[in-house]
Amino acid sequence: MSSYKTEAIVLKSYNLGEADKILKLFSNDKGLLNAVAKGARKIKSKFGGRLELFNVLELEISAGRNLDIINQAELKKNFSLIPSDFNKFIFAQFICEVVLKTHFSEAEMSPVIFKLLCACLKSIDSSKEKDINELQKISVFFIAKFLKITGYPPLIYSCSVCGKKIKPQSFTVYPANKKNSNIYFSIRLGGILCENCEKNIKNITDMKKMIDFKSYDFLCTLFNEKMKICMESHISSVELDEIFGLLEEYLKYHYDLSINTAVYLKSIKE
Repeated sequence: MSSYKTEAIVLKSYNLGEADKILKLFSNDKGLLNAVAKGARKIKSKFGGRLELFNVLELEISAGRNLDIINQAELKKNFSLIPSDFNKFIFAQFICEVVLKTHFSEAEMSPVIFKLLCACLKSIDSSKEKDINELQKISVFFIAKFLKITGYPPLIYSCSVCGKKIKPQSFTVYPANKKNSNIYFSIRLGGILCENCEKNIKNITDMKKMIDFKSYDFLCTLFNEKMKICMESHISSVELDEIFGLLEEYLKYHYDLSINTAVYLKSIKE
């Protein structure tokens, strides 16, 4: 039976039989993995408490027919504040669920997604207690970068219908002095709409959303800047909710998935 070593994050776990545990992992070089840790739930298990959710592990694994088998696990990093804080736990679970449900396993991009996951979990772990806005900023940052890495980013600098360029600084397509100073975004068509194309799209199935300039500017920041700059961006709770809802719907539509944890996130904000 061949074996390999890898560094991975525990995204989810299930009990198997009386003593075993199945782990869903994201590896830095192999993408998504399913593996069983035999005897992991025994009191005197050789794994101890190292196989908990969100832990970063150095693993030695044997390839199996249906499930790989974890032989050894060394703890490299744990985010100890996440499990003890409900809000942090739910937001951490949300970003892990995104990775799990998109079934992304391309080895070429695995190191970048692994790095993004680690960075976001670290930020969630160190975030201020009960600061929902900070946690939500981390989540929208994750979605934006994940979409960009996996090749599904929305068009935000040109019209998604006619391709007309839109300058984010001057807002030449949407002048700031207009009475209705908003930008339209089509989830189905994959990005923003110029003024002319927006008028021609009336069908509700196009999933057209309206966002204001400040939300649009933050959207551009999410896709183009590092986390520090995104976290320092000044945006209201209402605008943050707007962007979170927009990116969540965009992700769900273009990946054809449902994200269970999103329901809890919305209830937290209410």
